[in-house]
Order: sequence, then C-alpha cells, then structure tokens
Amino acid sequence: MRLFHSRLFWFAVVIVAICLSLMIWTAATGRNSFVTDLVGAVVTPLQNGVSKVTDKASGLFGYFYRYSALEQENEALKEQLNAYQRMENEYYSAISQNSALREAAGIRAKRADFELELCTVVASAGSGFQSALTLSRGSLSGIEKGDPVITGGGLVGFVSEVGLSYCTVTTLINADFTASALVSRTREVVAAQGNFELAAEGMLKLPYLENDADIRVGDRIFTNGGTYPPDLIIGRVTDFRPETHGISSYAVVEPAVKADELSTVFVIKDFTVED
Repeated sequence: MRLFHSRLFWFAVVIVAICLSLMIWTAATGRNSFVTDLVGAVVTPLQNGVSKVTDKASGLFGYFYRYSALEQENEALKEQLNAYQRMENEYYSAISQNSALREAAGIRAKRADFELELCTVVASAGSGFQSALTLSRGSLSGIEKGDPVITGGGLVGFVSEVGLSYCTVTTLINADFTASALVSRTREVVAAQGNFELAAEGMLKLPYLENDADIRVGDRIFTNGGTYPPDLIIGRVTDFRPETHGISSYAVVEPAVKADELSTVFVIKDFTVED
C-alpha cells in the first residue's frame, strides 16, 4: 500500500504512460514526436562529433601504420640496392682482373723471361715533373727498388720506393726518369728523360741531339737495355726543336702509356739481362 502512495511510483507511472502515448501516436501518425525530435537534436551532433573524432583517430593510426610499412619497405629496397651494387662491383672487378690476366699472358708470350707481379694502382702520388703512382704491392710480394713497371702498351716507369705492402712508381715524365733508348727507324741510340717543362704537357725529352739529327715526327722510341729490358716501347716523337743556346736540338716524345689513366700495372721483378 505504501508503494501506491509513493511519489516516485506515480512519477514513474506518468513517465511510462507518456512514453506509451508517444509510441502509439508515432505509430498511428508515422511522424516523430516533439520529444523524439528533441532527443535526436541533442544526440545527433554528439554522434557526429564522436564519428569525426573516431575517423580522425583511425586516419592517424593508419598514417603511422603506413609510415612504418614504408620504412620497412625502404630498408628492404636499400638492402637490395646494396646487394646489386656489390654484384656490379664484383662483376667489373672480375672483368678487370680477367683483362689483366690476358694482358699478362700476352706479355709472357713475347717475353717469357719476365717475372711479373700484377698490381692495382691505388693513387696518383704527384703530377707533372713529380708524376708518380702508388701500387698495392710491396716487398712482401718480392718487389724491389728499381724494378721496371709496364703494361701491355709499354713502359710506365720504375719503382722508386718500397714498403711492405705498397710501392711508389716514378713515371716517364717525372724529372727523375732517365733511360737509354733507341730510335726504331734508324736504330740510333739516344737518351730519354723526364723534363721539368715538358712534363706540364705530359711529354718527355730526347736531349743532346745534333741539329741535323735524323729524327722524324712519328718515330717510335724503345728501351735499349741496361736498367730496363730492351725493346719496351717508351713512346713516339711528336716534335723536333732546337735548344735555346742553338748548339743542339731535342725531340719531344709522347709516352705510349698514359700513367694517369691506369688501374692495373705489372712490376717486372726479374728478367734476363742481355749483353
């Protein structure tokens, strides 16, 4: 009996009655009630706001996920690129080594007495009249000071300094180079040497020639034995000039081998000395 006299009970009954009335009215008329519209007006913006926040959060998490995936893909591509570059380097290294071995075989076919050491050119140690090369082999490979250095194209210079695992080569245009030489056409014996002024042109010199010496442009110059094995090509004559004092003349010689373009060379560690 107390329940029927409670205000809360009757308030609940009124709310239920109103809700039932609204439901019956909505079903009968097919339109929303004022209360339904009011509730919708309040709830809908909240739903839209929650939906937008959810979409933004989803997009943000998606961005970080895609960024992480792109980072992983980028690292994978970098590893593949590094692998391809290693393969390319090995490929060209194999080609270079194969070419050098063929060149060595060609030299040995002509000069069986040569004991050769294949070396990689590590660096150019100077330029002009100080032109020199640093090689990848030294005394541990049996290389000694004074050993001639060649390629299949001709004489490069001589070993002027030796370390355990490296050596320095003085080239033909270096002012310290000198050799007994031979003019192939006339068989005239001459001297070949590096020259301070001509080195800037990449040339060397045949000094102390008679003013009427039989030297022509195009004549080939070879080693004449002694310090170097005979018949190694040094270069060819490009000009014949009088000395400033007028007493003698000299020939300008272009080296057969461009030292600054080399990647590999051969050191002649031993050869047969001809009397």
